[in-house]
This record gives sequence, structure tokens and C-alpha cells, in this order.
Amino acid sequence: MATIQKKLFKNNVFLSKYLTYSNCLILLFFVISFIGILNHEMWRDETQAWLIARDASTLTDLYENLKYEGHPGLWHLCLFLITKITRNPFAMQFFHILISTATVYIFVKKSPFNFVEKNLFTFSYFSLFEYNLISRNYNLGILLVFIFCYLFTRRNTNYITTFLTLALLANTNAYGLIICLCLSATLIIDTILKHRINQNKLNRKQIKHLIIGLLILCLGIGLSILQILPAAIQDTANDIQQNIGETATVSKFELILNLSKRLGYTLRSIWYSYVPIPNFLEYHFWSKDITNISPYLTLLALFLSLFLLLFSVFIFIDKPIVLFLYISGTLGMFLFSWLKWQGTLRHHGHLFFLFLACIWISRYFHPSYKIPKRWQKITNLTNFCQKYQNKVITIILTVQMFSGFYAYSMDLIYPFSRSKVAAEFIQKQGLSEEFILGSKDTIVSPISAYIDKKIFYLEYNRFGSFFNNRQRKYLENQSELIEKTDFLIKNNSAKNILILSEPLNITSNNLKFNQLNAFDNSILGEERYYIYLVERKN
Repeated sequence: MATIQKKLFKNNVFLSKYLTYSNCLILLFFVISFIGILNHEMWRDETQAWLIARDASTLTDLYENLKYEGHPGLWHLCLFLITKITRNPFAMQFFHILISTATVYIFVKKSPFNFVEKNLFTFSYFSLFEYNLISRNYNLGILLVFIFCYLFTRRNTNYITTFLTLALLANTNAYGLIICLCLSATLIIDTILKHRINQNKLNRKQIKHLIIGLLILCLGIGLSILQILPAAIQDTANDIQQNIGETATVSKFELILNLSKRLGYTLRSIWYSYVPIPNFLEYHFWSKDITNISPYLTLLALFLSLFLLLFSVFIFIDKPIVLFLYISGTLGMFLFSWLKWQGTLRHHGHLFFLFLACIWISRYFHPSYKIPKRWQKITNLTNFCQKYQNKVITIILTVQMFSGFYAYSMDLIYPFSRSKVAAEFIQKQGLSEEFILGSKDTIVSPISAYIDKKIFYLEYNRFGSFFNNRQRKYLENQSELIEKTDFLIKNNSAKNILILSEPLNITSNNLKFNQLNAFDNSILGEERYYIYLVERKN
């Protein structure tokens, strides 16, 4: 009896120390994240969501603003509520690291991963940098995936809460919708199998909760599709129009070759997302993997991707429900990447988080499928992969941690974008109240967020803030730019400020362009700004 009490005491002491350590780890993550956002200059995709929410007076306006974004509006709805309190875009960054901290909290406190894995994940590439300092809708989806994993692996499933989590996940982004569909199918199949095998019938209360949960899920998925549909229709129309013009010039061989290249990139995305290694040799490292510097390394990345894919399959092969989730989710994102949107690292990261979710869920399931004896080689491979899965996960997370610290430190030392400093210059010089013109709304739009003012976009002949990716317009040359500027400021007595993404190379007979400042050389190289004071010549 004394021995048992001694062991219990030791366990309680260890648990108390671990809980104290985990709280310190989460607090440290928040502090580092806060320092990070103080030194992170937002780029156009971050400010795009903020501008869509800021410039919406009602929920109807919000829906109209994001109609052609290709994303559901849960993230934008959160920002819409924030913009009713403050118009400072830093509020979005702070809200985003709160989401990141909540994600880390659930992973550290609730997941079955070991002590080392939790520490490495906390400061991994996606957790520390990509889905933390860069404020997008992706981390909200990851938080909901982790919440689902926690709810799904509890003994008594609360169907209303679980399906509500999935409905919200469907409204984060297109990848969230794909993962939502796979998790929903997994939950439904598991519920059916569980009650068939155990021969336990659902009681009246459980049936009621299940029906309500399914209704919530269908509503969430329907809302997501309804919001994505306008952009999908517009993209299809643009593709048809483009294909009509290219039908005569593109041969079947070129079409097959293009699809093959896309397939190769799609398969390599496993490696890019599981083991993201930025191109350390280049200053503009963001979203550029080191393997892309050489065709041989690119080929190596393809083989490593296939290895990781097969390794994962063999980990889950004796747990069919988890294997179904992994294969369906990975295949769904593969098809989306291959046929619709190739994406970059920030998109492919969802593949890695699906893998983590599958590991999380698999550790609560006992093997339920016995491999036939005649398939001895598969049994041996399965045993090998399962034996070394912890080591492989540790290696992956270790590489991610180094990549995370590298990206974080680069963002800390060097400007990510020059939008913030350009906006600060405009405000300090007292120019934010003047007539501000801009060319290339995709580049200039972050300044609109920072100075809290709409800019007159020359391409569209109107004031605006956020941009429409589905209806792009560009000026043919700088002569057209000068001609439009000349017409617009003809009867304007105020100062005229022109913001460009490239320097002016020609002069005007009627206008004098005085360059006030230039801001370039950021990690995101294309977001550079040249600010001019425009005056009429006597």
C-alpha cells in the first residue's frame, strides 16, 4: 500500500511539473508571437481580408465584397466584428496570434503526442511563422481540426458540438471544406461501425443530437459552397474564354505535358508541406523550397514525397478508419491542387496538418484489421513503419523547427513587405488627407489598410481598397498612366500623391513628377513602392 501511494505521489508531482512547464511553453509562444507581429509588415493577401471587412457596413455588404474571393467568410466575419471596434489592422494580427496560441494550447494540453513532439511542434515552421505571423484564414481552420480531434477521441461524443466544429471548419477556406468532408465521413462511418460491432443502439437523446448535428453540418457545408460558387463560376468562365483562344495553338502533347508537370508538382507538395526547407541561399526565401534550385533536387523531392506517402499509409494500414481519413483527405487536396489551384507552401501545409490529425486519432484506436499471413512483406513493412513513426515525426518536426526559427528571424530582421513603412511615410508627411492615386491595386492595396483610406485606382477610374482577383485590369504602359493622371488632376487644387510599384521612366509635357521617396528591397520583392508628388507645370 505504501509503495502504491509513493508511486501515485511521484506521478502527481510529475503531472504538476508538466502542467506548469506546458503553461510556460504556451506563454513563451504567445510572447514570441507578439514580438513577431510587432515587426511583421503585412502583405496584400493579409490586408485584403481586413479591407473586405473594414469597408462592409452590413453583412450583405460583406457577402458582396467577398463574393469573388474563392473563400468562405468565417474569417472575414470575425474581422467584420473587429472593425466595428477599431479600424487599426494591428487588431487583426493580435486576434490571429490569439488563434495561434489557442491552437498550440490544444495541441500541448490535449493531444497524445509526446513531450518532445509537443515542444518541436510549438516552434515549427507552420506554427511559429506561416500560420502565425502571417494573418490569414488558414490557422482558424487548423484550430478547428485540432478541436475536432479532441472531441472525436473523447469517450462520449457530443454530436452537436462535433458537427458544429466541422460546419465552422467548412467555412474557413477551400482546404478546410475538403478536410471537413473527409472528417465528417470518418465520424459517420465510425459511429455506424461502433454501434454495429458493439450492438448498442443509440438512445433517443443521442439520436436527437445526431440529427441536429447533421443538420448543422449540412447547413455549414451548404453556406460554404454558396460562398465559393460565384468565384468558381467566374473562374470557369475565364478558363473557357482562355481555352477558346488557345485551342488552335495548344496541341494534345502540350496539354498532356502541362498536366504531367502539374501532377509532379502536386505529388512533391507532400515533401514541401511535411519538411518545408526555405531557400536559404536567397533573400526572397518565402514560399521557395530549397529543392527547387536544381532539377536533381526536385526529382529527389518527388521520391521523398512518395516515400512519406507510403510510410504514412503503412502506419495507418491496420486502422482502416484512420487510413480512410488520410487517403481521402490527401487525395482530395491532390485533386484540387492538380486540376484547380496549384498553390504554394501556405496552401500545401494542410496536407501536413491532416497527417498530424490522423496520427492524433490513430493513437486512440486499437488495430482493427489483421493483415493476411500471405502478405508477409506488407506486415513487415507495417511493423517497420509503426516502429519508427515517432522517430520520423521527431525528425520532421525538428527540421520544421529550424525552418520556423529561420523564417521568424528573417522576418524580424528584414522587412517582409514595404507597405507599412510607405504608409507611415505618407502619414508622417501629412499626405494621407491629400488626393492619392495608385496603379496596380494588388500591390498598392496594403497602403489603403494602413492609412485607413480608399485610394483612387487608375486602372478602374474609381476609389477602392481591396482588389478583385477575377477581374484584373492593367494599364498598357506608363504613357497611359500619365495620360489618366493628367485628366484626373486637371481641376484638382489639392496636392496629388501617386503611388506606383515601379519607378517612372518617362516624362510629361504637362505634369511634373517629384519623387518623394522609394521603398524597396523587402522579402516579398514585388511589394515595393515609389511615391510621387504630382503637380501641373506652369
